[in-house]
Amino acid sequence: MSNRSLDDLNTGDVFKSYGRTITETDIVTFTGLAGLKLPIFINEEFAKKHTDFGGRICPGLLTASIAAGMMEEILGPATIAALELTDFKFTVPVRPGDTLRAEVTVVDKKNLSDGKRGVLYGCVRLYNQRAQQVFEFSEKLMMRRGSVENLDW
Repeated sequence: MSNRSLDDLNTGDVFKSYGRTITETDIVTFTGLAGLKLPIFINEEFAKKHTDFGGRICPGLLTASIAAGMMEEILGPATIAALELTDFKFTVPVRPGDTLRAEVTVVDKKNLSDGKRGVLYGCVRLYNQRAQQVFEFSEKLMMRRGSVENLDW
C-alpha cells in the first residue's frame, strides 16, 4: 500500500499497479450481485453465436470496479473521497482469463485553502496481458496533504 500524500505526487507521474486475472467467479459474482442478465455476460453459447466476441465478456462496470481496487493500492490511505469519475471509455472487451494492470497518471493537482487537503486530477488506464488498453477514465479525488505514515488503515 502506498504511503504517498498529495504533496508527494507531481504532474506527469505515472504509477503502475499489480496484475489481476479476471476469473469466471468474478463475472458470476458481479453479475449476480448487480442483477445483470444480458446474455453477453451470462450465456456462453449466445455470446459465441450472436456476438463478435467469441464468447462471454466481462461487464464494463466490473472492469471499472477492478480499476478502483488497483487505484486504492497505488494511492492508498491519502485518498479521502472520489469527487468525479468521468469519461469512461471501454476500448477492448475483457474476457475471462485476461490479466489486467492499471496505470494512474497525475494530470494536475490543486491544494485547498485549509492546508490539509487537495484535489488530484488523474487519468486511469487499464491494459490486458497483450498490452491493449481495455479501459480509460478521468478521476478527480480529494486527498490528504502532509504525512500519511501514521494513519490507522
